[in-house]
Amino acid sequence: MKLNFFKNKNDFSNEALDSLHNDTTQIFVKKSPVKKLEAGLLPCSACHKDIDFKEVPPLSIQACPHCGRGNFIPLKIKEYWLYEPVGGGGKGSVYHAFIDHAPDIDVAVKILPRDRKTDPVLIEDLLKEARTGYIIGKHPYLTRVIDFGFADSECFDTMEYVEGLRLDRIIDSPVRRPEKQILLWALQILSAEQHIYERGYLFRDLKPQNIIIDTNGNARLVDYGLAIKIEDAMKNLSDQIEGSPYYIPPERILGESESLCSEIYSLGMVIFHTIAGTPYYSKGEIEELVAKHVTALRINNVAGKLPSGTDPALIEVLNRMICRAPSARYQTYKEAAEDIYKVFTLCA
Repeated sequence: MKLNFFKNKNDFSNEALDSLHNDTTQIFVKKSPVKKLEAGLLPCSACHKDIDFKEVPPLSIQACPHCGRGNFIPLKIKEYWLYEPVGGGGKGSVYHAFIDHAPDIDVAVKILPRDRKTDPVLIEDLLKEARTGYIIGKHPYLTRVIDFGFADSECFDTMEYVEGLRLDRIIDSPVRRPEKQILLWALQILSAEQHIYERGYLFRDLKPQNIIIDTNGNARLVDYGLAIKIEDAMKNLSDQIEGSPYYIPPERILGESESLCSEIYSLGMVIFHTIAGTPYYSKGEIEELVAKHVTALRINNVAGKLPSGTDPALIEVLNRMICRAPSARYQTYKEAAEDIYKVFTLCA
């Protein structure tokens, strides 16, 4: 069963979103000629005179000796030149890169923190994430893993580069998105989730920070760091709670088994946050939820918490998606997609 029936290019990419993307994207350094980079020379992004970076630590900012402009010093791993920071956290950083023998091809390369690049636990985590992404493979609403391994004393994960804007930044911006567009993104994510499930995995980290809206206006999932095999998710998991507390399903907090119903819960919380502009639970409620193991909090109901005029049919769909009991939620991605699609077709 496939859910890939949504247009790969939609009509919602507009000037407001494009402007937001341009305003929040910082270019540290342009692509430089490979021959110069191989010789240890970096053309300054301001005055274009060469900077000798042979003795300069890579992935650092170096002032141009000619004009004083700060320039990002690239790093080569295997055939990939890492030349622009994209994002990262405690377990790794992602860089915009290009391939030395095909500089027109953009990729994203994830590497470990500089002070922990030999940490065996982080190495295993990154390789596991990369293997999982490689197995899951290609899908229009996922980010494909192209290559991974060790090279030049670095553990790396090379992925398809997706130009766009993270959903959390769209939510936090004054650019409000129409319900119809948000529902289209939800349908695309369900399509990606179905593909992941058919490959034998659960994604387990649905949150706005892991959703990129690309330049065609489509949703793309990134980061397989918490993805696990379906059979492993069906076991009671460890006491360590992983994932963003605003979106993780109650069963994870309780250390119980997870299923695709858990993914549907997380997606429901993401949809709510995108429409309402704030998460379903406040920070205080999240702390109470964890401390009291879920059961003390009220039954989930989005009525009254969404903007006035929200379609009652959408409220009904979201309430079912975020039910506490997994058995009360949608039991398949197809079932959830069908109801969301019904609301989608009725939106203006």
